[in-house]
Amino acid sequence: MIGLFGDEPREKDSLQTQKAFTLLEVMIAVAIMATVLVTLIGLKNRGMRDVLLAGHITTATLLARTKMVDTLPLIAAKTLQPPVEDEGDFSADENLKEYTWKRTISNLPLPDGSFIMEVRVATLWMEGTRQEQVELVSYE
Repeated sequence: MIGLFGDEPREKDSLQTQKAFTLLEVMIAVAIMATVLVTLIGLKNRGMRDVLLAGHITTATLLARTKMVDTLPLIAAKTLQPPVEDEGDFSADENLKEYTWKRTISNLPLPDGSFIMEVRVATLWMEGTRQEQVELVSYE
Protein backbone atom coordinates (compact mmCIF):
# COMPACT_ATOMS: atom_id res chain seq x y z
CA MET A 1 0.00 0.00 0.00
CA ILE A 2 1.29 3.43 -0.90
CA GLY A 3 1.01 6.40 1.42
CA LEU A 4 -0.40 9.81 0.60
CA PHE A 5 2.81 11.25 -0.70
CA GLY A 6 3.97 8.21 -2.54
CA ASP A 7 6.17 6.77 0.18
CA GLU A 8 5.59 3.41 1.53
CA PRO A 9 4.24 3.18 5.06
CA ARG A 10 6.77 1.94 7.53
CA GLU A 11 6.01 -0.37 10.35
CA LYS A 12 6.62 1.58 13.50
CA ASP A 13 9.21 0.28 15.85
CA SER A 14 7.38 -1.54 18.63
CA LEU A 15 9.51 0.16 21.30
CA GLN A 16 8.44 3.60 20.14
CA THR A 17 4.75 2.86 20.42
CA GLN A 18 4.83 1.31 23.91
CA LYS A 19 4.24 3.54 26.89
CA ALA A 20 6.74 2.89 29.69
CA PHE A 21 8.55 4.58 32.55
CA THR A 22 12.08 5.73 32.01
CA LEU A 23 14.87 4.57 34.27
CA LEU A 24 15.10 8.07 35.77
CA GLU A 25 11.41 8.06 36.70
CA VAL A 26 11.76 4.65 38.37
CA MET A 27 14.85 5.78 40.31
CA ILE A 28 13.06 8.91 41.55
CA ALA A 29 10.04 6.86 42.65
CA VAL A 30 12.29 4.40 44.54
CA ALA A 31 14.12 7.28 46.24
CA ILE A 32 10.82 8.84 47.37
CA MET A 33 9.58 5.49 48.69
CA ALA A 34 12.86 4.92 50.56
CA THR A 35 12.67 8.37 52.17
CA VAL A 36 9.07 7.80 53.27
CA LEU A 37 9.91 4.34 54.63
CA VAL A 38 12.87 5.61 56.68
CA THR A 39 10.73 8.44 58.07
CA LEU A 40 7.93 6.06 59.08
CA ILE A 41 10.35 3.67 60.79
CA GLY A 42 11.85 6.61 62.72
CA LEU A 43 8.38 7.74 63.82
CA LYS A 44 7.52 4.23 64.97
CA ASN A 45 10.70 4.00 67.05
CA ARG A 46 10.08 7.44 68.57
CA GLY A 47 6.51 6.45 69.39
CA MET A 48 7.73 3.31 71.16
CA ARG A 49 10.21 5.35 73.24
CA ASP A 50 7.45 7.83 74.16
CA VAL A 51 5.14 5.02 75.29
CA LEU A 52 7.92 3.54 77.45
CA LEU A 53 8.67 6.94 79.02
CA ALA A 54 4.97 7.53 79.70
CA GLY A 55 4.80 4.17 81.47
CA HIS A 56 7.79 5.08 83.65
CA ILE A 57 6.29 8.48 84.50
CA THR A 58 2.96 6.88 85.43
CA THR A 59 4.63 4.26 87.63
CA ALA A 60 6.87 6.87 89.28
CA THR A 61 3.89 9.15 89.97
CA LEU A 62 1.94 6.33 91.60
CA LEU A 63 4.97 5.32 93.69
CA ALA A 64 5.53 8.93 94.83
CA ARG A 65 1.84 9.25 95.70
CA THR A 66 2.01 6.04 97.75
CA LYS A 67 5.07 7.31 99.62
CA MET A 68 3.34 10.68 100.23
CA VAL A 69 0.20 8.94 101.54
CA ASP A 70 2.42 6.90 103.88
CA THR A 71 4.25 10.06 105.06
CA LEU A 72 1.36 12.42 105.86
CA PRO A 73 -0.11 10.33 108.75
CA LEU A 74 3.38 10.11 110.30
CA ILE A 75 3.60 13.90 110.27
CA ALA A 76 0.12 14.25 111.77
CA ALA A 77 1.07 11.80 114.54
CA LYS A 78 4.28 13.80 115.15
CA THR A 79 6.36 10.69 114.35
CA LEU A 80 8.26 12.64 111.69
CA GLN A 81 9.34 16.18 112.59
CA PRO A 82 11.31 18.49 110.32
CA PRO A 83 13.99 18.60 109.18
CA VAL A 84 13.92 15.14 107.63
CA GLU A 85 15.86 13.95 104.61
CA ASP A 86 15.79 10.27 103.80
CA GLU A 87 15.78 7.99 100.79
CA GLY A 88 15.23 4.41 99.86
CA ASP A 89 14.17 2.07 97.11
CA PHE A 90 11.26 -0.12 96.20
CA SER A 91 13.26 -3.36 96.19
CA ALA A 92 10.46 -5.22 97.99
CA ASP A 93 8.80 -5.56 94.59
CA GLU A 94 10.94 -7.22 91.91
CA ASN A 95 9.36 -5.13 89.11
CA LEU A 96 10.20 -1.82 90.83
CA LYS A 97 13.91 -2.31 91.51
CA GLU A 98 14.90 0.46 89.08
CA TYR A 99 13.02 3.12 91.10
CA THR A 100 14.29 4.94 94.20
CA TRP A 101 12.69 7.62 96.37
CA LYS A 102 13.75 10.69 98.32
CA ARG A 103 11.71 12.40 101.02
CA THR A 104 12.37 15.87 102.43
CA ILE A 105 10.35 17.50 105.18
CA SER A 106 11.18 21.07 106.17
CA ASN A 107 9.64 24.10 107.85
CA LEU A 108 9.21 27.17 105.67
CA PRO A 109 8.87 30.55 107.41
CA LEU A 110 5.85 32.68 106.59
CA PRO A 111 5.81 36.51 106.65
CA ASP A 112 3.82 36.57 109.92
CA GLY A 113 6.53 34.62 111.74
CA SER A 114 4.77 31.25 111.69
CA PHE A 115 5.92 28.19 109.79
CA ILE A 116 4.38 25.86 107.25
CA MET A 117 5.64 22.33 106.75
CA GLU A 118 6.74 21.40 103.24
CA VAL A 119 6.78 17.70 102.34
CA ARG A 120 8.57 16.68 99.13
CA VAL A 121 8.59 13.14 97.80
CA ALA A 122 10.51 12.32 94.63
CA THR A 123 10.67 9.07 92.72
CA LEU A 124 13.77 8.65 90.55
CA TRP A 125 14.79 6.23 87.81
CA MET A 126 17.32 5.97 84.99
CA GLU A 127 16.03 6.59 81.47
CA GLY A 128 18.91 5.50 79.25
CA THR A 129 21.91 7.50 80.47
CA ARG A 130 19.99 10.28 82.23
CA GLN A 131 18.20 10.31 85.54
CA GLU A 132 14.51 11.20 85.50
CA GLN A 133 12.29 12.05 88.44
CA VAL A 134 8.73 12.82 89.47
CA GLU A 135 8.33 15.03 92.53
CA LEU A 136 5.21 15.64 94.59
CA VAL A 137 4.98 18.55 97.08
CA SER A 138 2.50 18.99 99.92
CA TYR A 139 2.17 21.83 102.43
CA GLU A 140 0.83 20.99 105.87
